Amino acid sequence: MSLIKVGLKYLTLTTALVAPAFIPTFAYAQNNKSIPAAADAEYHANWGLDMINALPAYLKGYTGKGVVVAVIDSGLDVNHPEYEGRVSPFFYNFGDDQADNDVFPRKSDGSLNGHGDHVAGIIGAGRNGFGMQGVAYDSILMPLRAVEVDGRNEGFAPTNEAIIHAVENGAKVINGSYGPNTFPLRKLEDKTTNPNYEILNYQLIAASPDFLEQTYQVLKYAADEDIVMVFAAGNERLEQPGAYTDIPTGNGMFPLITRDYINSGKIKFLDWDAGPIDLQNPDTYQFLDPNDSDFDDMDFSDLKGSLIVVVSVGRDGKLAPYSNECGETAEWCIAAPGGAMTRENISGGIYSTWPQGDENNGYRYIQGTSMAAPHVAGAAAVVRSAFPYMNARQTIETILTTTTKTGFEDQDKFGQGLLNLGAAIDGPMAFRYAGVFDVDTQGYSSIWSNSISGIGDLTKRGDGILVLSGQNTYQGPTNIVGGGLEVQGSITSDSHVSQTGQLSGSGSVGDVMLAKGGNISPGSAIFADNAIGTLTVNGTFIQTSGSTYIAGLAAANGTDHISINGVAIFGSNSSLELVRQGAGRGTAAGRYTLLTARDGVIGTYDNWGGSLVTQTPFIDFALDYDLYNVFLETSRSDVAFADIAVTHNQAATATALESQGEGSILYDHMLFLNKTEARQAYDQLSGEAYASIQSSLINNSAYTRTAVYNQLSRSFSKSSGVGETTIGYLDQPNFWMHGLGEWTTQSGNDNTAKTRNSIGGFLTGIDAQVWDNWRFGLLAGYSYSKFRIHERMSSGKSDDYTIGSYAGTEMAHNQGTFAFRSGAAYTWHNIDMNRGIAFAGFEDKLTADYKAGTFQVFGELGYKHQTTEQFAIEPYANLAYVHLRADKFSEDGRNGAALNIYKSTMDTALASLGFRISADLNQEVIPVKARADIAWRHAFGDVTPTSKANFTGSDAFTINGMAIGRNTALISAGLDFQLEKNAVLGVTYQGQFGSGITQNGLNASLKIQF
Repeated sequence: MSLIKVGLKYLTLTTALVAPAFIPTFAYAQNNKSIPAAADAEYHANWGLDMINALPAYLKGYTGKGVVVAVIDSGLDVNHPEYEGRVSPFFYNFGDDQADNDVFPRKSDGSLNGHGDHVAGIIGAGRNGFGMQGVAYDSILMPLRAVEVDGRNEGFAPTNEAIIHAVENGAKVINGSYGPNTFPLRKLEDKTTNPNYEILNYQLIAASPDFLEQTYQVLKYAADEDIVMVFAAGNERLEQPGAYTDIPTGNGMFPLITRDYINSGKIKFLDWDAGPIDLQNPDTYQFLDPNDSDFDDMDFSDLKGSLIVVVSVGRDGKLAPYSNECGETAEWCIAAPGGAMTRENISGGIYSTWPQGDENNGYRYIQGTSMAAPHVAGAAAVVRSAFPYMNARQTIETILTTTTKTGFEDQDKFGQGLLNLGAAIDGPMAFRYAGVFDVDTQGYSSIWSNSISGIGDLTKRGDGILVLSGQNTYQGPTNIVGGGLEVQGSITSDSHVSQTGQLSGSGSVGDVMLAKGGNISPGSAIFADNAIGTLTVNGTFIQTSGSTYIAGLAAANGTDHISINGVAIFGSNSSLELVRQGAGRGTAAGRYTLLTARDGVIGTYDNWGGSLVTQTPFIDFALDYDLYNVFLETSRSDVAFADIAVTHNQAATATALESQGEGSILYDHMLFLNKTEARQAYDQLSGEAYASIQSSLINNSAYTRTAVYNQLSRSFSKSSGVGETTIGYLDQPNFWMHGLGEWTTQSGNDNTAKTRNSIGGFLTGIDAQVWDNWRFGLLAGYSYSKFRIHERMSSGKSDDYTIGSYAGTEMAHNQGTFAFRSGAAYTWHNIDMNRGIAFAGFEDKLTADYKAGTFQVFGELGYKHQTTEQFAIEPYANLAYVHLRADKFSEDGRNGAALNIYKSTMDTALASLGFRISADLNQEVIPVKARADIAWRHAFGDVTPTSKANFTGSDAFTINGMAIGRNTALISAGLDFQLEKNAVLGVTYQGQFGSGITQNGLNASLKIQF
């Protein structure tokens, strides 16, 4: 028999119906998870979104993002703004009238055919603030122009070629809103009444068996390649009410086609070889014999579960008058909004996109099962984005079993019910068949919150955790062979755990068998608040060799527990692994129930231990049994807190914490920490910042000394014999101002953490001649310092106020001049400190305000030598004594980590040897002097700051801070600009390097002579 194919049509009803030119829209802030449904015109433009309960999916972030949906139809206006950025590059034209890459929807007469646009818009029009939005508005659309076109391959239907193309180019969902033409019709093509019209009591198949076989093979190929296929049920009911349309037409009814179904006479195949046939006149029909050999192997029933066929309902929820019914395809049939409109009420149709340039301004109302199917195709894309690990069959079952039943109970009409996307994104509601939900989660973790019924079973494999939170009554077994199955609701079936699978949760299950490689671990691996839990086994619990009970202990919340309403049997070499599920405040001595069996415990654990046992140094563990229980007992080990410390500060802090004793907050939080966590806790709690800040204050004292030395040096510069452009007049008062801005980093060591310090401020002073060669002056200043010790989560700031006096003289000697400079200053520090404490199971926020003071006295002796008229060098030595005093104070905190800090002092001497050089740069506009200073500084006395403190109820302990650099190089370079005869502006870079310290700064000074 030759291959006979018949023309396909779009499954819409649009005669003489015109859409309004404009539907109001509102601008909105685009956010996939926040849609103001009550006021969002774009969402409500298609009333079908509300009917299918789409909003819950969007609010959970599921939008079909990235899922490719092939639209086999009349083509697409790919430049329509609703599809911007989301058209697959693999779009294709299968008609012979346009180029391969031209899918624009035009008819042979040049007019627009917007059917494909309308369908595509329902599936995936963008959420962009105008028009309307599709069901899967983040999906990728692949338009394939293949309906109502003349194909290029005489032996192959364009729609079948399009399906193959979609499969081979990444589509995950296919929408087919097309089907065969209806015969006979009430009206002929010329609009006259068909005198031969009659209502058929069967469905007419005009295509040949060979054509159907070709289509079946294509559909089977797509099914085998994991594609969700959605087809419209057809709109023949107005033309052919009765048996013809009691079932869908087209691809959606293919799973019905078997030898037995053909023999039933419910479908009949025309025999085109028997004589001339007029499709509009049933009297001319001749049919193939159902016993014909062409039907011997015709069995398409294995397509069940591979596709969805869709009937149409109107806004009132009733089956649209034109729509075919589900009938015998109810098992894979579903209802969705397709519209039911009249000339007086066109808004009863579905509003969607239309090619631009039409009188409809890019949008239009249409009705038909063509409009119902894309609602389901869009929903399939959303479900595939919500559960990317599901295969096509599982996606289809999820959609079919989560429908709205109320008002749609008539399966002959509505099949499984009305599409409910909001329910579908919560997982399936029924396992209708055995073996379908063999789920490989592929590393994903997700939640099925629907209650699942049915005769089927569940197999969980692959990495990732699947959470069942509903009350599940499915009858088949539950097999866990990989990853985790977490039961937060209930299952009544038996569970078998093996290979690398794990059963967890705080719900209830039936009998449990743990085979080799299988684990059980009550509580949740996804919900941190439920990490510890009780899993109830309503039946027998058997743990065989090579399986493991992973029991978690949370210091503050006890242990996991298995409650068995039956007997517990432990085979030889069964294991118990103890792990910590969250730190917190615990007690050393405890007795925890790990397992209770109502009908008794048989056997013991041959192997037990785990990270909790090996990595918790301060606690000893033991197991105990009675007839019905397995217990875990804990007690304080003989390992002291300080035994695991590796630095002085850690040991000092640990000893103080131990002295608090059991029952104190911090002590109890230490008990279940591992070594690394305990050391981190010691570092956080030590209060190291209070010691290290003292080093920063000592280092900051140098800014006053440097300002004084530089001022006195410049004030005597003319008398020292520097050339004509030199500045300074010995016999005149000098008013000066010195601005500073510097930043310092002191590297950490094994005991202390890196410290960062910055300072900004100014010093100002005035000096005048006293006696013959002496100058005396007074100074004052303000600075603002900031401190940060990132590793200790500590930061602070200090407002600094300085006063002082200074004096100096110079005396000529041979070719140079001896210079003596000296001074004394006192700085008040108002310090604010913030510390964060965060270690496993504990956190606190601490603040403190306290005062400190720095007193210093200093002197310098140098010898200036003018080597040329413009160049001078001055070797020098200086010495400073700095005394720092910090008041006692107490921190404010919330959770018991606050310290009481004792009064502390430091006495440090700083000696430097170096030389200064200067050069006059003869500039025509402004006289400029260049300066440089290089020195070595040695610190002695108190170079390592300490801070003594105690916790509430603890012994006092002493912490070392970041040491002052014992040996450092001091470098500075600058320029002095003589702005006026009596005014000089100076700019200087200063640096300090060595002994783990790096300091950089920029200073500016202004001196005015009276």
